[in-house]
Amino acid sequence: METLTPASDATLDFPGLLRYWRGKRGYSQLALSLAAGVSQRHISFLESGRARPSREMVLALAERLGVPLRQRNRLLLASGFAPAYSEHALTAPPLQMVQQAIALILAKQEPYPAVVLDRFWNLVDANAAYRRMFDTLLGGRPPASLADDPHRINLMLTVFDPDGLWPVIGNARQVGRYLLRRVWQELQVQAHDQTARALFARIADWHPDMVGPGGVLLPEDDGSDGPPPPLLPVVLQAGAFRASLFSTLTTLGIPQDVTLQELRIECFFPADDATRVLFETQGETQAETQGGAHDRPVRSGSAGR
Repeated sequence: METLTPASDATLDFPGLLRYWRGKRGYSQLALSLAAGVSQRHISFLESGRARPSREMVLALAERLGVPLRQRNRLLLASGFAPAYSEHALTAPPLQMVQQAIALILAKQEPYPAVVLDRFWNLVDANAAYRRMFDTLLGGRPPASLADDPHRINLMLTVFDPDGLWPVIGNARQVGRYLLRRVWQELQVQAHDQTARALFARIADWHPDMVGPGGVLLPEDDGSDGPPPPLLPVVLQAGAFRASLFSTLTTLGIPQDVTLQELRIECFFPADDATRVLFETQGETQAETQGGAHDRPVRSGSAGR
């Protein structure tokens, strides 16, 4: 059986973090020394704490190991150095061009849904099609959120929440098992973060039939014959609303800011003609409604509200 529990807390000093990342990337000390252009003995001394790295060495090792920017900053802090990478809010002036690019992607995805997520799957932004779909599927039920950020919608928790989206996903177990693997893979990067571990634990508590004690993914025979389909669509049904969707994930190229590296834009597309017609019809209706609103005169003093 496969364990999906994020790695246990390692020592948060530089030697412990270096051992952790070397292990995650499957490097031996010799392989890492060859990749970084230093001796194996030096890598051994760094991991045992007998030698202290320079700032340049920390960054070089992090580059060779493909460590994400947030964790590179953590390696630097653990070594006594200041972080090298900024972490701006998406609304900060330095990220203005990125804001415009994201707004363009969301707008161009209409009439199909698109959503922007942060590293913990908190909702950052979404287009009108996604918001309409989300509200329809929840039917007035509150979305889930992380305990340490209760005012933000967490989409991953909302999907697995028995009182959230889980009841309206027609193939919830298939989708859920795929998402559990995705959560585990991404949480390996955040394994030392209590928020990440709490998120996974909450999903496991909701679905003990899928995740056993210790975070073990329980095996399941789905009884299907033949090869799986090229894509696994998400089948959604709430009342008269029915849709079958697949999605793509977009990330920003060559990010030099922690926030930008962790942003993901998920765009949804129809997996059948009925879904295509549904969203195109909703989009046309929305456009007509907005057009009618634009034709109406604006009351004095209302434009600035």
